[in-house]
Amino acid sequence: MAPVIASILTNFANIALRSRIRDDDAIDQLNHWASSGLLLALAIGTGAKQYVGDPIHCWVPALYKKKHFQKYSDSYCWIHPMYNVPMEDSIPFDEEERWFNDVGFYRWVFLMFILQAALFKFPNILWQELKIYSGLNVSKVVGMAWETSMMKQEERDEKMGHIAHFIDRWLRTYSQYKYNALTRFRDRFSSVIWCFGKRTGTYISGLYMFTKLLYFVNVIGQFFLLSAFLDLNFWRFGIDAFTIWNKKGRWQDLYNFPRIGLCDYKVRQLENIQTLSVQCVLSINLFLEKMYLILWFWLVMLLVFNTVNMIQWIIRGISQTRSEAFLAKNLNLLGIDSKRQRKLFVRFTRNYLRTDGVFMLRIVADNTSEIMTLDLLKQLWKKFKESHHEDEGDLHKPNGDPVADPSAPLVEDNDDSIPPKNVD
Repeated sequence: MAPVIASILTNFANIALRSRIRDDDAIDQLNHWASSGLLLALAIGTGAKQYVGDPIHCWVPALYKKKHFQKYSDSYCWIHPMYNVPMEDSIPFDEEERWFNDVGFYRWVFLMFILQAALFKFPNILWQELKIYSGLNVSKVVGMAWETSMMKQEERDEKMGHIAHFIDRWLRTYSQYKYNALTRFRDRFSSVIWCFGKRTGTYISGLYMFTKLLYFVNVIGQFFLLSAFLDLNFWRFGIDAFTIWNKKGRWQDLYNFPRIGLCDYKVRQLENIQTLSVQCVLSINLFLEKMYLILWFWLVMLLVFNTVNMIQWIIRGISQTRSEAFLAKNLNLLGIDSKRQRKLFVRFTRNYLRTDGVFMLRIVADNTSEIMTLDLLKQLWKKFKESHHEDEGDLHKPNGDPVADPSAPLVEDNDDSIPPKNVD
């Protein structure tokens, strides 16, 4: 019995650990997890009302004495366009003039919520599929770091040493091994187009910034999408609702979400064609206006969070000073004086870790703990010092080109595309 209980507890622990392993930040989780979950919940709510219950009930003429007449009227009006005319206004005689306020959008709300959820998930899918081409599985690194949380210090150091060795091989494998006109052009081009930055150390960080940009563009696009779908200015939807509520003490949007719609259909009796107009109850709109109000506040919150978060990550990525400050702070906590070893520290930041290496450490820091980050950084610093010395010369050649990493693997002189032959 005891082994069974131990096995169950181990499985639950592994599930809990996997749920903690991620390679993005909290704002990304709000976009691709919380937002998609919210929209799917709204889709399920509207779908249950539309496709399981009775979505519509129409008031039929008195001549409809049989039950199947009622069913025909409900079914016809459900699948055909409907319009709204306020009770205090008369219905226009000309049928073409009645469609100034089409209210048939509610039939497609379920599918629209599904589409919106997919749009929120798409940037994360792109990130998950393209990050593997960087040569480093960031989520695997985070997971391996988490596994050390309950280990003894000696075991943790050994495990972190293995992780650091893996990262060290990745950094050296994708280091720049020679400099010429082509590589200098690629360096400059990769600062704009991230997909060319594998050897310049900007691929995975650039991909992450691009994903951030997609989240930001998606939220803005959601406002335009809903404005077109609902035929209203969704940018002001919540502001107008709050203004009306503040003035009247309650809010009901009977124009955009009417409770009653009108439906015209024709009935053939022998050679006579008779047009009938019936009014139908649209109880679903009572819920839709509240759903879209909640969604408006959610999108506004996401827009603010995404804007601030994207700016923060862009500054982190393009500012060498911030990267050095992040590493220097952690090295100082380890008792390493980055100022006294300034020359070696600059090599560690700019030539060894580069932008992708610093990005990887930030992701580990955001998703694990400060202790694990310090342990990993200590092992990387140890790996770096084993093959670098303070007396190796300046960081740049006289012509301004960076000095190639002296410990980088050698390749054939006339080959600029194949990976290094020796990685150890």
